[in-house]
Amino acid sequence: MTYRPKDKLDIRLKKSFTVTLSDMRRIIKDFHKEMAKGLSRAKGGSLKMIPTFVPRPTGEERGSFLALDLGGTNFRVIEAELKGGGKSSTLGVKNFALKRKYITGSGEALFDFIAGCISDFIKTEKIRADDRRDLGFTFSFPVNQTDIASGTLVKWTKGFCAKGVIGQDVVRLLSEALARRGRGNIRITALVNDTVGTLVAGSYEDPSCDVGVIIGTGTNACYLEGGKIINIEWGNFNRLKRNLYDRELDKESENPSHQILEKMVSGMYLGELARLVLKGLAGKGFARPWSFKTEDISNIESGRSKHSSIV
Repeated sequence: MTYRPKDKLDIRLKKSFTVTLSDMRRIIKDFHKEMAKGLSRAKGGSLKMIPTFVPRPTGEERGSFLALDLGGTNFRVIEAELKGGGKSSTLGVKNFALKRKYITGSGEALFDFIAGCISDFIKTEKIRADDRRDLGFTFSFPVNQTDIASGTLVKWTKGFCAKGVIGQDVVRLLSEALARRGRGNIRITALVNDTVGTLVAGSYEDPSCDVGVIIGTGTNACYLEGGKIINIEWGNFNRLKRNLYDRELDKESENPSHQILEKMVSGMYLGELARLVLKGLAGKGFARPWSFKTEDISNIESGRSKHSSIV
């Protein structure tokens, strides 16, 4: 196919991805309705509006802590120091990659692997094995919390489907995995998702920070409502117009009809959306699902791509 910028295909493609001012006003109105449903705990809403048990920091908290940031196929273990006065520093950080066998296998295998990575970090950073350390657990999936250090997984998102975790307390699962590794001295003292963590970190440095937003592997936001931090879980917002590529991706995904907004804008899915568009334009090729990554889009955009072909 010879691509002509003004042909009918181009016009149709542009129209299918255009969001008009009228569309935006409708989205805002529908979003407010879904927020109200979630806050009232009415059934059928797409926004969870989950209250958290994490208070807004004062900026004067002090101490040295471990942190685990689990929100996608890569996660981090961090040692950080809070110095007061809104100041903090990172003493050590290490990134780890989660293979698909952990994301789609058993929950026990997933948490055992994570606990092993925490143990490796402790050795690498020469933290004494018998030191009692408090750990903040950033777990970026929908969770029903009962207190600041306890919460059950509502559902997996971002392509995760590890078995035996939904409905379970993820703090308990990680604590048990740490104990199996001989790391019972590590105490998980706070459970948050990355969006809440972003708001808390921003508020520690700047008391006027009221909103946390994540646009990465997934997408989400939280805000202050009546002095409490509310986790919106907006990746599941479903009052949106979808084009044929959005519908095809959703149909082929591991969780059809869920996480609609996330599938339209987040890093987990943009590469696959681009592949479906290219496949539609070319009429052939680009046949392998998930063979084109969001990273490839970034590399092509910046001129760093090493790929001569993505078919």
